[in-house]
Amino acid sequence: MIDSQFAKNALQHFDEIVTRPGNEQEALLFGILEKNRDTAWGQKFGFAGIRSVREYQDKVPFSNYEDYEALIEREIAGERGVFTADPPFLFSLSSGTTGAHKYFPLTMEDARLQYLYWDGVIQAMIRRDLPQYSEEELFGNIFITTDVFATHLPDGSMTGVRSGVSARLQHEEGTFPYEHYYAPEEVLFPKDLIDMQYVKLRLALAQKDITAIYSVFIHKCTAMLKYLERHYDEFVSDIETGDVNPAFGVPDDWAAYIKKTLPPDPVRAAELKSFAGDDLSRGMIKKIWPNVKYLRMISGMQFHPFVEIMDHYSGGLPVYPFVYASSEGMFCLAAGVGKTDAYIPIPDCCFFEFLPEEDDTVTPLLLSEIQKGKRYEIVITTVSGLYRYRIGDVIEVVDFYDNTPVIRINYRKNQVLNLADEKMNAAQFEGAIHDFLTESGLFATGYCVMGNYEKDPPCYRVLLECDRQPSTDFSSLMDEKLSANCYVYAFCRESEEISEAELFFLKPGTFDEFERFQSKNKQRTEQIKPLKIITSEEQIQFFNGKLNL
Repeated sequence: MIDSQFAKNALQHFDEIVTRPGNEQEALLFGILEKNRDTAWGQKFGFAGIRSVREYQDKVPFSNYEDYEALIEREIAGERGVFTADPPFLFSLSSGTTGAHKYFPLTMEDARLQYLYWDGVIQAMIRRDLPQYSEEELFGNIFITTDVFATHLPDGSMTGVRSGVSARLQHEEGTFPYEHYYAPEEVLFPKDLIDMQYVKLRLALAQKDITAIYSVFIHKCTAMLKYLERHYDEFVSDIETGDVNPAFGVPDDWAAYIKKTLPPDPVRAAELKSFAGDDLSRGMIKKIWPNVKYLRMISGMQFHPFVEIMDHYSGGLPVYPFVYASSEGMFCLAAGVGKTDAYIPIPDCCFFEFLPEEDDTVTPLLLSEIQKGKRYEIVITTVSGLYRYRIGDVIEVVDFYDNTPVIRINYRKNQVLNLADEKMNAAQFEGAIHDFLTESGLFATGYCVMGNYEKDPPCYRVLLECDRQPSTDFSSLMDEKLSANCYVYAFCRESEEISEAELFFLKPGTFDEFERFQSKNKQRTEQIKPLKIITSEEQIQFFNGKLNL
């Protein structure tokens, strides 16, 4: 928990700038151009001579990662002044859509803005939306399920994921508030890139007074809770004896740490044991940690069915979906506790342009120009040196927060299947899954899709991990729902350019095993998003080997 006055001031600042988004955006853009006019990028595109937003749009082309990749390698090699006048605080790490690492230089200015908003404003918003609780009840003992690994490039430059930047900054400056978290420094900031799930759960289970649970994505937290549920008896036994069951595979040094830190606790074990049984999962969070008041993690329609799973585990605790961001930048704050799919762009943090979904060849609109009910692709310019960068996200304006639009993230443009120019996007696929599960009565803990090009004509192969293996063949129903959610898919089916969808069920635990598989392949677990569309041969081979035939 940060200083409450700092948080109050941060929210007051935010509430002021959302009244004048156009002015704030223009001031931000020209501040970026002036500061970085002498960089390699600034000289190439004549930042010094740009006098208006439209001139910026005319002179500076759209960009993507490939435009920066060679220059980023120069920054990693130690060259400075390529993108920004300021040196990088760290290199923000992205898994990318293919699993290959991408690095984005991130300046100290960016890190401090993230601290202002992610720590200051967010804390104040939670306090504002849950006024019935004290500061101690809200922020007194937070269980944060993610790790902030201390990793570095060969030259010593720090790397990290965007979600950990603010914590990383406080850790480096010696201001991180450990007293408000469930675990000490060595657990929150582990030095080795290993699976810390058992260690984190053991420390959290030992404490009854957890006040909130923080994660980045909701599906990462549900995965941890499923893990706890599966191994509940073993955890309780370890708490009772103070031992570490070898079946968990905990490294020797961390097993020794747990044994030293957590002596046998038969009283807590007996309390936890009383919750065991067939109904353990329902409201499990409130049973184990009765003082939890809320959850802070990114959720919404992109994370169905994980939202339903979390609601089952939490007993309906309020969720604050806190941010919309990526490795490339920090874009929006959630409009409030319980307000899913409603994000407020931060006017003085990232310069936004918006390309209409129906025509991305026109001059982009600005934040003060977009309209409710319309969809747009986002283009960003950041204080860390991305200029007119197309991240590929398509959003819809759903409301206004004062004079600033409130947006919903609909889908990422490059996440599509395209067997016959039908261009099925992730939002359409998720809609089909939702409708299929509703009608079939099945409950899925994970789902994804790939193209089967061996069939003539090709077809969609949909993979579900469900709570039970149905005896009925639901392939036709799945195909019907895909057609209903994407009219071009329906047309391709009618014209026999695409065959009827195939539906396969996966063995129990497949998605949990896939995350471990990615982790073993040095994929940062805090970067793993729910898999929806399978594209790589490695992913295809993995899931084809997990079919429950």
